[in-house]
Amino acid sequence: MKWLDDHHNSDKQKPIILRLYDTSPENSPCLTFNPLKLSDEPDWNPMPEEWHCCSEPLRVYFKDYRRLLKGYFALMFPTKDAFDGTPEPTFDELYWNWLGAEDWSKALSAIRNELPKFSPEEREFYEAFLKWFDEALALSNIIVCESNL
Repeated sequence: MKWLDDHHNSDKQKPIILRLYDTSPENSPCLTFNPLKLSDEPDWNPMPEEWHCCSEPLRVYFKDYRRLLKGYFALMFPTKDAFDGTPEPTFDELYWNWLGAEDWSKALSAIRNELPKFSPEEREFYEAFLKWFDEALALSNIIVCESNL
């Protein structure tokens, strides 16, 4: 995983798609996870190309999210938006979620702790999910999760 070089990045991204139970077509509702490319510019306000500049965002379709991840995501809330500090009472399945490394660590730790109880197929899904997040959090301490609903 690396940053893409130019500003028209979303066309060059190659999403990693995690699927286990969801057999929806490719254009179905999903969540896409992108690390935010941080800047130290004063009064910086990130534009979409700054969270669509990772070479391999992660995509999870809703059936798998709801069956495999939703309960873990709930562990992160209530929290604050990792960029602007706005209170976030729950995960928003319809919009953007700007979550910081501390928030993600709650969900990721819970998944890691429960890996032994999963079926081999579920364990493979979760291990790929954890691997992607480990790499993404090495790039940025904010991961933007957006829905296409």
